[in-house]
Amino acid sequence: MLTKNRCRGVTLIELCFGLAIVAVIAGMAAPGFRSSLRAAAVRSATFDLLAGLQQTRGNSILEARSLDLCPSDAHGNCLAPHTPSPYWRASLETDARPSPASNRVLPAGVVVRSSRSPLRFSPDALGASTGTLTICDEYGVAPPRAIVLSLSGRARLATASPEQCR
Repeated sequence: MLTKNRCRGVTLIELCFGLAIVAVIAGMAAPGFRSSLRAAAVRSATFDLLAGLQQTRGNSILEARSLDLCPSDAHGNCLAPHTPSPYWRASLETDARPSPASNRVLPAGVVVRSSRSPLRFSPDALGASTGTLTICDEYGVAPPRAIVLSLSGRARLATASPEQCR
């Protein structure tokens, strides 16, 4: 007697139930991933701005000239205080006319607000102006962060309230 090995597969109904279970699990995990991605975008923008402040301060000392950092529009023009912007720029002042040193774009959906615009650094390593940069998630998913610039020219991270983003 010959016996035939039968390869048994998965029926269409079993496959549909398996896919339904995977879809439900993925649907439950998606909101958690969204908040994690938004928080990472705000954190990335915060550290990018913090590095920009430190670099601007260092360049001001190196060039022995005043340098500014401010939230800007797409063309690199400084915006008024408390105006949200997805851009920021650092510039060197030459003959009372700013010369752009670097223009940067924040991650999508992240904006920065400044309590004072521009934030200026003196060539003597001090901050010529104090101020706070508040980094906000436009979607309101991630908590905001703040960078406080002291008169000594040092920047530090601080907590920000959601009201500062409105």
